[in-house]
Amino acid sequence: MWTAYDTLLEADGADSADLMLDEMVDGFFGDDLDYSVIGPTDDRFQIRARPNRPSTLLFPFNTICLLEILDAAGNVIGTGSGTLIAPQVVLTAKHVLMNVNPPRCTVGNSVGTRFAQIRVTPGADFSAPSLRQRRPASPGSITAPSARFRVDPNLDYGAIILPRPFAGLRQFMMLQPRGAQNTATLLTIAGYPCDKPLGTMWGHSNRIALNNVTATHLSYTIDTCPGHSGSPIWLLGNNNIRLLLGVHTSGVPTTAGRRCENDPLLRNCRRTGAPVTPIAGLNCGVRVTCAVINRILGWCREFGATGPVLDQRQYRLKCR
Repeated sequence: MWTAYDTLLEADGADSADLMLDEMVDGFFGDDLDYSVIGPTDDRFQIRARPNRPSTLLFPFNTICLLEILDAAGNVIGTGSGTLIAPQVVLTAKHVLMNVNPPRCTVGNSVGTRFAQIRVTPGADFSAPSLRQRRPASPGSITAPSARFRVDPNLDYGAIILPRPFAGLRQFMMLQPRGAQNTATLLTIAGYPCDKPLGTMWGHSNRIALNNVTATHLSYTIDTCPGHSGSPIWLLGNNNIRLLLGVHTSGVPTTAGRRCENDPLLRNCRRTGAPVTPIAGLNCGVRVTCAVINRILGWCREFGATGPVLDQRQYRLKCR
């Protein structure tokens, strides 16, 4: 696992280490989709509401969303993660939006019943001292009904087209249909896992091998737990542009061992922060491709919403 963060922290202090992470950078879901802390150690780090990067108050982490899944009465029945890719558009995993169990890391038709509604909070940090820092966007949260969910029938990703935009957020990660060779690099995932206190963001960066890039999916040893569903997979490109290359969806099958179950008695994932036992294997996510981008653009047109930021040159070369 990548552990240079710890070395830099000791050598140069927290600010340098946090900058490197940024630059490299509810256990509701209990089925085979969910994800694992890949051994030998758990290398995730908390991203907090603070003045300096990495911070939930600053880009790109202020676009990463806590998704609270609500029943018809407004009760929270689960959580997931997503990314605000435009003022009114949240990219996430399909199984965060509906009761469905898509095939792991492969293409396969799978559509279920939508959840009633989802509350979206960009840059949440419920451990922060002030309410303004806990839900820093304007407004702090927006709830979307199921009629505003859209999913791909064959891949585990979807979008929420919010009923209104978040004000004040002007910078978003760029979608790029990137070639496989250039995708095999250092990637980062950040979101809201089940084993940590509710509403706290945790991330990790690691390299991805070329043989773990397929036409539709990415596989990696980046550490995640249930609740990270729908988190962005991104890299820092030229000119400090964050390129969103995938959506985190799936993990090591249960046959490989217990995943993120930090309660040995109940054998589930609890928000205690108790250690999680690492296991071997690969987590994975859906890759952002021309087909994915075109489907997202179609959903935006359907609702009359502003679409995501695209690498227009690469889009014209590869997608038209």
